Amino acid sequence: MDRQVREQIEYALELIRAEREEGVEILYRTMGKVMLFVANGVVHNVHSAEDIVQESLLKVVLNIKHYRRGTNGYAWICRIVRNTAINYVKSSGGRVWQELGEFEGASSCSFEEKTETAVLVEQLMQELSEEMREMVYRKYFLDMTVREIGKEMNRSKSYVSKMILRAEKLMKSRLE
Repeated sequence: MDRQVREQIEYALELIRAEREEGVEILYRTMGKVMLFVANGVVHNVHSAEDIVQESLLKVVLNIKHYRRGTNGYAWICRIVRNTAINYVKSSGGRVWQELGEFEGASSCSFEEKTETAVLVEQLMQELSEEMREMVYRKYFLDMTVREIGKEMNRSKSYVSKMILRAEKLMKSRLE
């Protein structure tokens, strides 16, 4: 994460501490996707993760007095999101709700075909380097642009494009 992002997070937290509404907006604009990524990593459901992000933003506002200026605001916020997501899973009795489209009868593919495809994709992803895997995940599962991926991973847009293209070719060659 670059210095500019850290400064934006710190600035947003200072505005929140001063009870200024635009602090929450800046924080959401700066960290919204990361917060969603963290929440979804725990609950594995995008709609629940979105609710958790909103609840986490509220917790940031309510607990801003506990944040120590100059420390790692990024980590503090990610911890709040993660803990909120864990509490969500615990409160739902460990059940994670599925979307209607995730049920077997909701599409033309059978459950077995979906399972085989999921296993194949997972195996192909594991063959990629960690950096490639992260870039592919962000592009296809988080629907991030190449520019956004490059910015968050501190890489150039062209480098990210080349790595994703290389990963796609590698995965495609394994399928043939």
